[in-house]
Amino acid sequence: MLSNLERLREGTRGQPHLRNLDRWQQLIEEGDLSRLRRVMTGLDTDSVEMREVSPMRGLLTQTERSDVLGLAS
Repeated sequence: MLSNLERLREGTRGQPHLRNLDRWQQLIEEGDLSRLRRVMTGLDTDSVEMREVSPMRGLLTQTERSDVLGLAS
């Protein structure tokens, strides 16, 4: 996730995206699983904006992602 954050920083400009990358880094470094879960699943504007620059992209294959989404529903 941290290497994904660095890659995202290289191509990201403007706010709130840069601020949200900092927030992702803080959540990851603190290991705050409850806040990570809330941001990854929340429907509020803040969570949606955070996911626009999510470092989670590419961690699961499409098949794994579909399996997880199927279990969640």
